[in-house]
Amino acid sequence: VIGPVGSGKTSLLHAILGELALHAGEIQVSGGVSYASQEPWLFAGSIRQNILFGAEYDKQQYRRVVEACALWQDFKQLFAGDKTIVGERGESLSGGQKARINL
Repeated sequence: VIGPVGSGKTSLLHAILGELALHAGEIQVSGGVSYASQEPWLFAGSIRQNILFGAEYDKQQYRRVVEACALWQDFKQLFAGDKTIVGERGESLSGGQKARINL
């Protein structure tokens, strides 16, 4: 979606995600929607919990995700690896680490 500043790009996105109520009409999504915010969002919990985001742990799938997001080096630098607890909004992590975990 491309447009000038203030043209409603973010509002459209929030409406598609169901986070903004519509005043008229409807939006239909057939299939799934995946969204990566410009500002990474993490919740208080382990890095692994943030990556899984409620999904069941599947070792092979998890390894593929960690590899694709280049997280192995980050895990090596952290005392508890992917079991490291991050505070609300991931304040203990760098911006790059938060972005890779959020992805």
